[in-house]
Amino acid sequence: MSNYDVAAWMFPLESGLKKKHIIKVLSLLPEDCEIVPFEIHENNSSAYGFATTRVIDEEENGLESIVDLLGSVVEDWTNESSEYTFTLPSGKNVYIGCDFRTVIIGEE
Repeated sequence: MSNYDVAAWMFPLESGLKKKHIIKVLSLLPEDCEIVPFEIHENNSSAYGFATTRVIDEEENGLESIVDLLGSVVEDWTNESSEYTFTLPSGKNVYIGCDFRTVIIGEE
C-alpha cells in the first residue's frame, strides 16, 4: 500500500466515522512516524484524519494549509479526485477517502 503524508476519511454530517475508516487511514501512513489528528467540518460533511509531524513541519503554514486544501473537498464533494489523492504545494501526498462517489447527471 502507498504511503501518504496525510490521510483522512470524509463522511456526511449525519453519519459518523467507523473503526474500519480509522484503520484504513492509519494504514496509509508510514509505519514508524509521529502523527497529529485533525478534523474538518463544512456545511454537509466532515472529515477526520492524521498528518505526519514531518509534513506539518515542512509544509508552509503547516496543518492550516492541509486543512485548507481538504476543506474545499469536504465542502463540495464534486471537488474530489477520482483516485482520492491530492498533492500539497510542497509535493507531499494526501489521501482523502469516502464511501460515496459524486455523480453529476445531465449537465447540458
